[in-house]
Amino acid sequence: MDFPRQNFGRNATDRTEPAGRTLIVVEYDLQGRAIRANDVFFDRLGVAPAEIRALTHAAFHHADHSASAAYRDYWQGLVAGEPRRAELKRRRAAGDDVWLLVCGHPVRNRLGRVSRITELCHDVTAEKTEFVEMEGKLAAISRFQAVLEFSADGTILDANDNALKLLAYDRSDVVGRHHRELVEPALAASDEYAAFWRKLGRGEFVAGEFRRLAKGGRLVHMQASYNPVVGADGKVLKIVKFATDVTERVEAVAEIGRGLGRLAEGDLSRRIETRFNAELDPIRVDFNRSLDTLEEALARVGETASKVGVATDEIRTASDELAQRTENQAASVEETAAALGELNGTVRSSALNAEEAGKLVERAKAGAEKSGEVVRKAVASMGEIEQSSHKITSIIGVIDEIAFQTNLLALNAGVEAARAGEAGKGFAVVAQEVRELAQRSAAAAREIKDLITVSSAQVADGVALVGDTGTALDVIVTEVQTIDQRVQAIVEAARSQAAGLADISNAIGSIDKSTQHNAAMVEESTAACHNLGQETQRLNDLLAAFQLSEGRAAARTGKVAVGPRPQAQARQARIALVSSQGTASRATVSPARAMIRDVAEAFGATGTKPAAQPFRWEDF
Repeated sequence: MDFPRQNFGRNATDRTEPAGRTLIVVEYDLQGRAIRANDVFFDRLGVAPAEIRALTHAAFHHADHSASAAYRDYWQGLVAGEPRRAELKRRRAAGDDVWLLVCGHPVRNRLGRVSRITELCHDVTAEKTEFVEMEGKLAAISRFQAVLEFSADGTILDANDNALKLLAYDRSDVVGRHHRELVEPALAASDEYAAFWRKLGRGEFVAGEFRRLAKGGRLVHMQASYNPVVGADGKVLKIVKFATDVTERVEAVAEIGRGLGRLAEGDLSRRIETRFNAELDPIRVDFNRSLDTLEEALARVGETASKVGVATDEIRTASDELAQRTENQAASVEETAAALGELNGTVRSSALNAEEAGKLVERAKAGAEKSGEVVRKAVASMGEIEQSSHKITSIIGVIDEIAFQTNLLALNAGVEAARAGEAGKGFAVVAQEVRELAQRSAAAAREIKDLITVSSAQVADGVALVGDTGTALDVIVTEVQTIDQRVQAIVEAARSQAAGLADISNAIGSIDKSTQHNAAMVEESTAACHNLGQETQRLNDLLAAFQLSEGRAAARTGKVAVGPRPQAQARQARIALVSSQGTASRATVSPARAMIRDVAEAFGATGTKPAAQPFRWEDF
């Protein structure tokens, strides 16, 4: 900084007063003794105001610094009237250090001579500590990582020893060269590489695993980060690369990848012989040991698969025959259940018909009884009609007698009118009319009497017929009651038969379900046996896809080619015997138990073989 040479004079203190509110301001005489200082000085350096006169400029510095040529040049320049600016470490009264950015100004008197020195100091301890810490971190990183610095256009500015060792270059060989000379030509000419530098030019961080070319075209792999350093104006000043050599790790991973590729293709015969570094070599050893274990396991699986195949064929044969017998039994039970279902339906229908007949008989009985009651009421009504007829006949007789008496009276009146002559002629006419009326009344009464007589005879006949009808209906009611009792007995018997057949049908249905379930289980077992045989063959096919070592491959081939064992032939004979004898009792080992035992033998079971047990259907 270029400080103007001017004479502050007596206003120098006033001129520094505004800065003294935030900066440390202290004045010295030309011998370096402190004259005065502001409050910030006392606060930051821990000095009491009364001690200011006893302090010197050199006392604020470490002894080695105050005795150095740089310190002498700094102070002598100030005394000579030259402003100075420096970053100095001062000692506080408590003994600890503080970093100050110091601007020293010579103060001249009226004659233009330097009379005292004024220092304006800014406390930069925090910034200095942070900077020193950052430098320490960078130094620590640089001790074990490769560090390269590039300009914004990719020119190499610097490289530390680790980077030079990794690339096998001298510093003079790399500084000034472009980054593209360290990458493969195809990548350097690609759009991806151009985009990489454009991204860094925008100040964006880039990290990853990169392939680079060392001296002589040797390919090295780096785990690296490119870190743009941006200035105050936002422009990229330079790019710092921190890198770690991962070439051995990448090559080891690639070798293991090739081994896994061969393993994926079924080749178990090759091992990784090239040693890795101390950290990764255990992986190579474990990989080879895993191949040994897998190869041995596959050889054993192949041997076991051949034994399982033989046992599966035997189980499949027995399961097929058992499935056939179970299927036949299930068909018979199903037919029986169907027949019983039809019979149960017929009996149930008969019971329902009998119940309907019983209801009809009951209704007929009720109708007959009701008809009998009606007939009895009709007979009573007929009797009453007959009595009414007799009363009417009596009344008609009275009317007839009245008509007869009227006729006599009219006759007498006519006689008397004749005797009266002309005076009784009109009375005679009236008497004649009354006589005629009496005669007609008598005739009508006689006709009514005749009709009543005939009606009474007919009513008597009707009463007799109705009585006969009532007697017949009583007989019918008695017979209907007898029929009702018989029909009720039939209904009860039909219900009992239907209930019994329903129980039998339910029992047969339960047996049918159990048999069908057993048949399904046997079918599933048979299907499982067939699937097991197919899977065993598929397993042999899969095992054939693996390429084993010569000794193990020969052993596996020989064991897979082994034919059926003598036990299998004996078991086939036992199964044929079971099929021919049907369900007859025989003292032979259960085929199911024999199959289970042989499967256990095929898988290498070493337990004691169970003793032969009498054949039981429960074994199935």
